[in-house]
Amino acid sequence: MLCGYLSFNPQYSRPTRLGLAVGLGLAIAGGSSLGLSALAQATTTAAASSTQTELQPRFDCQWNQSQYMVMYHPQSRPEEAFPWATPKTMGGGWSAERRCNEIGRRLEEYRPDGLLEMKTSQENGYNIVCVTTQNNPACRIVFTVPQGQDPTTTRNSVFQNLASADDGQQTQAVNTYVGTRQGSLGPLINMGLSILTGKQAGSSDAIQLRPFLDAADGGTGKALKNGIPVRSQQRLNPEQFR
Repeated sequence: MLCGYLSFNPQYSRPTRLGLAVGLGLAIAGGSSLGLSALAQATTTAAASSTQTELQPRFDCQWNQSQYMVMYHPQSRPEEAFPWATPKTMGGGWSAERRCNEIGRRLEEYRPDGLLEMKTSQENGYNIVCVTTQNNPACRIVFTVPQGQDPTTTRNSVFQNLASADDGQQTQAVNTYVGTRQGSLGPLINMGLSILTGKQAGSSDAIQLRPFLDAADGGTGKALKNGIPVRSQQRLNPEQFR
């Protein structure tokens, strides 16, 4: 009987050991599955967050310091915004708010092509402020200059931060729209603008945009200084103004 017991017992012990091994394997596999699932979920969440950041517009319109400003949001400095334009109500049926949103929308539309220069030009008989890009040498419209206003003076006033920084000046451009066609005041205004910004109104000098752009947007970032904290800003929805 003892021999029979000894020969019979291993037959029961083998399934028992096998069951333990299978159970342990399933437990390990289950733990690994949960770990992989958590890792996959974390990776998906991070990717979604990164995609959402990339999809957010770099240019938008914000209400800041009691006025509407076109702000630029560099990808490498998400906590800061940099004022590019301060549109005023300049006539032509455009309010400052509407012009701000439209300028921001157009700059954002052109941005993926690599912004290069901001110039003045003409389109359909109207003076315009426009930009060139790396992928498109044509100067695409940013806004139309109201009749009776000098295009370069208007551009420098709306984009006063860029105009003064591009000249290496700390002063701001004159916020006045007077062309040489309006009598003897034209040369006087031009003289004042020249003293403050180093440029004559009506000149064709372009504002170089790459220093004001992040490397992710094809810029050098050299002029990205004195940013405004994003948390203190109220970002407006441009879809409401189309």
